[in-house]
Amino acid sequence: MLSSLSKMQLEISNYRDGAVVVKACPGSGKTYSVAARLASLLSKEKFLRKGILGLSYTNVAIDEIKYQLRNKFDISTSYGFPHYLGTIDSFVNNYIFLPFGHLIMECPGRPKLVGGPHSTWTFGKGDRTYAYPGGVRRCVSANPDGYFDCTTFDINDKLIPIVSPREFHFSFSGSNYFKNDGSPIKRVQDIIDSKFKLFKYGYANQSDANYIALKVLIEYPIVLDNVANQFKYLLIDEAQDTDQIQMRIIEQLFEKGLKNIMLIGDRDQAIFEWNSARPELFDEKYDLWEKIELTENRRSSQKICDFTIHLSSFDRTKAINENVSHFEFEPEILDYLPESKAKNSPISFNESKSSFDEVMRYYIAICEQNRIDINKENVAVLYRGRSYARYLGLQQDIVEFGQLPWVKGSYHVKDVIQGKHLMDVGDFSNGYKLLERGLINAKNRVLDAAFFCNQDFIQSLIDRNGLRSIRNEIHSIINSLPSTRSKTIRSWVQESNDILNAMELNFDFPINVRNGDVLVDDFFASDLNLKEIHPFFYGTIHSAKGKTFEAVLLILSKKPGNKSNYSTMLRSGCKPGEEEELRNIYVAITRPRKVLLMVVPTSDLAVWKSKFSKT
Repeated sequence: MLSSLSKMQLEISNYRDGAVVVKACPGSGKTYSVAARLASLLSKEKFLRKGILGLSYTNVAIDEIKYQLRNKFDISTSYGFPHYLGTIDSFVNNYIFLPFGHLIMECPGRPKLVGGPHSTWTFGKGDRTYAYPGGVRRCVSANPDGYFDCTTFDINDKLIPIVSPREFHFSFSGSNYFKNDGSPIKRVQDIIDSKFKLFKYGYANQSDANYIALKVLIEYPIVLDNVANQFKYLLIDEAQDTDQIQMRIIEQLFEKGLKNIMLIGDRDQAIFEWNSARPELFDEKYDLWEKIELTENRRSSQKICDFTIHLSSFDRTKAINENVSHFEFEPEILDYLPESKAKNSPISFNESKSSFDEVMRYYIAICEQNRIDINKENVAVLYRGRSYARYLGLQQDIVEFGQLPWVKGSYHVKDVIQGKHLMDVGDFSNGYKLLERGLINAKNRVLDAAFFCNQDFIQSLIDRNGLRSIRNEIHSIINSLPSTRSKTIRSWVQESNDILNAMELNFDFPINVRNGDVLVDDFFASDLNLKEIHPFFYGTIHSAKGKTFEAVLLILSKKPGNKSNYSTMLRSGCKPGEEEELRNIYVAITRPRKVLLMVVPTSDLAVWKSKFSKT
């Protein structure tokens, strides 16, 4: 069963008792190794009361582990009692937060998870006040309830953002958070007060659930005893993405007797932007516990391995996939002229795009020369920051908060339009989920402006009326709505409201029509990765994490967002909090098997080439 494992992987699968950290390079077969470890334990031991707790960070990763167990190791168990195999969030929810969270939240019943990935939070969204300093429309205040899904608390009970800074009308940094006396300023305190108010109603986002779960374990030791005593082994895949609260939960279980722990991950790929993932926590356990290294790359050519090692914490990685290890293409760093608004020799966007188009033509030619079929599975163009999608002819980030079409109390209209848009481009499952919640909100907010649809409410409808009845009602409305393709938000809403009126329904879709003259396709451009636009995969680095391509082209600007210039990071090192920016690049350049190109501003070409030069 384990004959296909390398010597390094066998060390993982045969590891018996104790705490160990497995540091794995890209393409090293981490998931396969985790599955091998689980298969070895399940085949060699009898589990009567205490089982195995196997965790990762996404359902996709868990499904892949189950697939490997079933198809590679012939393990067909259901992973039920006494075992648990799922995401770290689902474990926290099922074993700690949902059954015991009310003890901390002071809510009357079982808590309700809201916000991504559970449901779209619309309560308080779109309720903003604007001013016009200098004739420019600017958001000056917002309903703090609208930030419930955007914030949580860190391990020190400080309110922190968990989404892009662009979601807020103010900055959380420095004087924008604290007064001189050390207390939060009013707009921060208002959000804190709103959080605790909504906790008492039973609402929590997933980050809140983790925060509250840790509180439960600390304040109620009997719960900690119960959870720790249910498992003999704990395995955590992608452990580099652990934040302080999650790691403290792990430490609590360890201290209470769950001593057999294996963390496996690649700290160089910790790129969970806007959350509190801390790869240094992985490093601390690597230094403290026993350690195993996986340095064999089964994905990429040796030339790509040698190139990417310059951004890695490994000294060297070895390509061992015979199909690609000796592939001769040498990774290249090319340049383009970035758009400039400087007075001296300004470069327009059209000039910049023309410069980039030359690189694209070269990239496509390289793929064709190397007999790489150009499709979304094989070929990728990745970028850091959605604004660089413009270089591929995509309209991204064209709408600022001051120009949003959503109105107070009707933010659910966004869910309806986005859901219909997703269905129109072929994503029926996610589209239906948004439409279902959006339409239920639209129907019920006519009677109760404070109504919020969550999964518990949907389940109560199904229990009362039956699944078929609810789905038939929702589908009858969805099938009557017009297509969103090539229509502005204003025109789609006008057409839809006429249809709703003809159907004699008691609701419509209100928007601010002054801000509605934008194409739905453009407003929700991040939903698109269509063959009709480009035959290759295109998206942010985050969208490609975990994927493998035959070829990758990475577009970089002079600086990532509001951070230092890349050239400064490369010459002088990263400032605190900027390390993730180079890890972003590392993730992107470790995706390809055969062909890798980077394109950087002409002025930075020398410093990038110096960074990746052979030593």
